[in-house]
Amino acid sequence: MHTLKLRSFLILSACSLVLFAAVTLLSARLPVPISQQAAAGKRVWQKHNCVSCHTLFGNGGYVGEDLTNIVAKVNPPQLVQYLIQPPVMRPNRYRHHPALKRTEAENVVSYLEYVHTIPTLGWPPQPQKAGDEP
Repeated sequence: MHTLKLRSFLILSACSLVLFAAVTLLSARLPVPISQQAAAGKRVWQKHNCVSCHTLFGNGGYVGEDLTNIVAKVNPPQLVQYLIQPPVMRPNRYRHHPALKRTEAENVVSYLEYVHTIPTLGWPPQPQKAGDEP
């Protein structure tokens, strides 16, 4: 009787381990593979510490705009141009958004295009005005 319980436990444990490994391996794959240019853009994003001012997926700074879905609002050539020749940041007339080289700007925009393809399930939430119905 005791041997049967041990055998059942071992079989159940082995099946659970195999199932866990299969689910882990399947869930580790990205739904949209990242291109070399987008990966280079992520490195530029990290090198210039863009997350200190900007937000992606609700994480990061709140000084700048949330860039999770920026490519839906602004077309990529305009974003590249903005990153190459940034305007003066208001209200400080002397502080500029850091200018990037053309290849860096194109890579960052490619990264932002990749970020836009990731399903966010409505994240980040849009702010509501007082009195609006949810």
